[in-house]
Amino acid sequence: MALQPLQRPYDRCGGHARPRGYRNGLVVKARSSMETSRWPCCRCKGFASVAVEASRWPHDRSPRRPPDGWVAHQVTDIWAKSSPDRGDPVWAFWPMGGAWICTHLWEHYRFSMDKVFLQQTAFPLMKECASFLLDWLIKGRGRYLETNPSTSPEHSFIAPDGKTASVSYSSTMDIAIIKEVFLAVVSSAEILGNSDSEFIQQIVKSLSQLPPTRIARDGTIMEWASGCLVKLLSSGFSNSIISSTMVFLILQAQDFEDPDVHHRHVSHLFGLFPGHTITIEQTPELCKAASNSLYKRGSHKLNTDRITNNLILNLHMAKPDRTDLWGVNWARSDRQDWASHMPIDQNFASPITVSRDSFAVSGDAGPGWSTTWKMALQARLRNSEHAYKLMKQLIVLVDPDHEADYEGGFYSNLFTAHPPFQIDANFGLPAAIAEMLVQSTDQDLYLLPALPQNKWPTGYVRGLKARGGMIVNICWKEGELHETWFWIKNQNSIRQLHYEGRVMTVTLYRGKIYRLNKHLKCLKTYPLGEETIM
Repeated sequence: MALQPLQRPYDRCGGHARPRGYRNGLVVKARSSMETSRWPCCRCKGFASVAVEASRWPHDRSPRRPPDGWVAHQVTDIWAKSSPDRGDPVWAFWPMGGAWICTHLWEHYRFSMDKVFLQQTAFPLMKECASFLLDWLIKGRGRYLETNPSTSPEHSFIAPDGKTASVSYSSTMDIAIIKEVFLAVVSSAEILGNSDSEFIQQIVKSLSQLPPTRIARDGTIMEWASGCLVKLLSSGFSNSIISSTMVFLILQAQDFEDPDVHHRHVSHLFGLFPGHTITIEQTPELCKAASNSLYKRGSHKLNTDRITNNLILNLHMAKPDRTDLWGVNWARSDRQDWASHMPIDQNFASPITVSRDSFAVSGDAGPGWSTTWKMALQARLRNSEHAYKLMKQLIVLVDPDHEADYEGGFYSNLFTAHPPFQIDANFGLPAAIAEMLVQSTDQDLYLLPALPQNKWPTGYVRGLKARGGMIVNICWKEGELHETWFWIKNQNSIRQLHYEGRVMTVTLYRGKIYRLNKHLKCLKTYPLGEETIM
């Protein structure tokens, strides 16, 4: 996807970012909204303005010694605003917006393998962002580098004195994003042949000094950790008499109380998705804790089987010989003209019915962007049924003429309701569905990792991109992989294919299409370009 240097990013309502003061000071949210909108599309077109605007971002400096590099907080605009927004720091202060954006630049390279883009665009921006992060980190009272001040976006905690607070040390999201950026910079330097530089060595050293992701007493991922230690030390503990073991125990034993366990944000799970530092293969304990965190957020209260009298959605999976993957048919009992504009196909399987009232009372009820994020998280955890339930919870009809307090759902034109319209979930949903069908690393390809077998027993998908420059087509029948086709355009590589516990190592040559069966046995190869794919 070619970059367009003069293109402005889109705001969360679907329009271009405008100057502050126009349309009530509309800006781009660089915390979740901007990034979620780029999850499904190789990520970079909306960030073309970053290269132009990053040169302005350094002019806004923190109150302490001006750091190197550039920073963006939770909102920005066409003037590259990078200072904290006005208001409560629980939502206004968050200097990780630019860092999150940089993870998308790295992901674009991983999917496209465009080395020119990496060298000329991505690496310079990521390097300058990492420079800011290095200066932003401070030496903590233990052996770790910390961020301070730090927030977990829009979420508060109960401090040891019983008061509600939001600012502490090293929120889990801060550290997770910094790890992703540092790892991306180190990997990019290795690819570009300058990993021996002093700057890269400093990044490597700092990586080893970042706090680990911690598990709380209730088995969930800690959202705030180091702030507890600060409070304890400031309450009379002497750092010199506390061993590293005792510090660890104190952090484990003193979780901040969460006043809103069903909060819409899942920031502390960034390392699972969209990040990659929490994986089933490498960190199963943290994955279990992440699952517990989602349960605590309200996933156990899901109830999408009740039927209302006035709002019904029918979702159907297409048969594999059709040209489309799936179709949607809306129906409303007291206003059938809504449905008259939507195609009804009798060749679809039995309908799946969901209701608005069950969505409104569910613990997972909330904005569409939150639902799609949780959906992707459940897919990464291989929780196919729960990911599917979340999708059902999102795809419900919202009557624009009816005042309501709930958030999320679709209008009849398939725009996502917030209310009003908010684009995040429209783009986040296909990304979450893609995670259910294909997941990848630079060396591994996971086929149908979170397929809801009973709900989508038969179907196919074409043209999904995987990391390492792969393109994948998949066909499944009766809930199982039937055949898969994939190819690579950039360079020969060795990959591990994963399906239902089976692992196959294959050598891929550019310019060839590989057709495999459900046992991951190669049936045939074709020259790339032949019209022989599905």
